[in-house]
Amino acid sequence: MKRSITALAILLAAVACTGPPSESIRFEQVALVAVPGGVAAQSLRHGPFRVDGARASGFSHDALGAALAASHISPRITAAAGAAISGPTLAEQCFGDIDDAQASLDSALPLPDSPTADDLTPVSLHYRVIAGDPAGDHVVVSLLADTPQARSRGGLSRVDATLRWYGQDWQLQVPARRPSLQPDTTGYALLGPTP
Repeated sequence: MKRSITALAILLAAVACTGPPSESIRFEQVALVAVPGGVAAQSLRHGPFRVDGARASGFSHDALGAALAASHISPRITAAAGAAISGPTLAEQCFGDIDDAQASLDSALPLPDSPTADDLTPVSLHYRVIAGDPAGDHVVVSLLADTPQARSRGGLSRVDATLRWYGQDWQLQVPARRPSLQPDTTGYALLGPTP
């Protein structure tokens, strides 16, 4: 009995003397990477776990996995990604009005006053869940991109993405919502900085 009390006292003292976990343990390592059509975030623990050609899949069934999936699928269904990438991505990783989304891509023309790639490249991405359950079947994730273009307009670029858990992975609802301007990152978590 005396031994177990002594062991318990030593254990409690050890726990009480240790400080909070180091920043490297608490911080989930997420990095921003160039992908077809833009920039996305990736993580060794939350995905993507598979990159097949130009598509990325295999994301964890949680909030961070949903945010990472939205960051990977969204740029790949734009005209900037090209038809060879956007078409298969729409067909395999999206749900909703696929035909309308494809028709919009097919008719997209480059605009003469389009911002440069540098103006649209984020310095960082932030996210938060605004609806649904990331451990369930549907979730809405809000992504903020800190881009030079958005900063020049007084904020960050915000896109809200609806996703569903289907076939052991996240799918993005199309048509995708248009970006809006968000004044700051209040209530959002850092998804990743550009290296």
